[in-house]
Amino acid sequence: MHFNSKKTILTPGSKMRKNLFLGVFLLVVFLASWYFLYMQLTDISVVPRASGAQSELQKKPVVYFGVISRYSPHILYEGYQPLMDYLTEKTAYHFKLRLSHSYRETIEQLKSRRVAAAFLGTYIYLRSRRKAHLHCILKPLNREGRPFFHSVLVAPENSSIRSIRDLAGKRLALPSPLSYSAHWLSTQAGFQMKQLDSAHYFDFHNTVIYELLKGNFDAGVVKDRVANEFLEKGIHIVARSRLIPASPIVVSDRTDPLITEAITNTLLQIDIRQAQYQKLVRNWDAEFQNGFMIAKDSDYEQAGL
Repeated sequence: MHFNSKKTILTPGSKMRKNLFLGVFLLVVFLASWYFLYMQLTDISVVPRASGAQSELQKKPVVYFGVISRYSPHILYEGYQPLMDYLTEKTAYHFKLRLSHSYRETIEQLKSRRVAAAFLGTYIYLRSRRKAHLHCILKPLNREGRPFFHSVLVAPENSSIRSIRDLAGKRLALPSPLSYSAHWLSTQAGFQMKQLDSAHYFDFHNTVIYELLKGNFDAGVVKDRVANEFLEKGIHIVARSRLIPASPIVVSDRTDPLITEAITNTLLQIDIRQAQYQKLVRNWDAEFQNGFMIAKDSDYEQAGL
């Protein structure tokens, strides 16, 4: 049996290339390890819980809270999850958000008991409450401490559109056809949509603003809460609707009354005149930063739809 005993001889140049390669490899490993450690230490998306707190949380029954797809999932989670965390902390339940792909899907989630409660829009609540056996329990307050909002017509800052009449022949961006804002021009202002050059519906209110800023449309309609975020970023408000009853928190007639009571009592305790609550709601969606009040079906019967 023959063995090849030939040795590989490393020249000074090959030794240098080998050492250089090894050095680069070790540097890459070090940087990758450092980056991973840094991300772990600075990741604020997951708040560590003490083992005792985690154990207590696991004992709580999970309750799912639905929300219509008025904003993108990222914006919804960012603004709505802190409210879920507060309900979980203050009640005997572990509240979790359950998002949907459409307004109608949230209604189906309520009907099938996949969610016990939901954040609905005023329009879809009015259209669905009887058939889906829904009941409003709370409505958010605006900056003036009143349970109303406005739909608003917006246009770019340099636009010649200064009134609803100026929409004739223009391109209009609208949110979901199941949102109140998509209808107020024709139901309240008496504007005939056939006067437009074109109209397009988008899934999210924020998308309406983005499309407007990109120059794809001449004007758009959104909730005032969304428009207010962009007033210093390239748009102005052309017109406002009359006061519309605030978008309600609803339950179905199959929701456990104890869950309804827990949600209602906990959110009604929020008093933003107190410093502790001002700090609490700071990271909540702007629609919920002023507290809540009891909602009744009669509050929505005069909404004009």
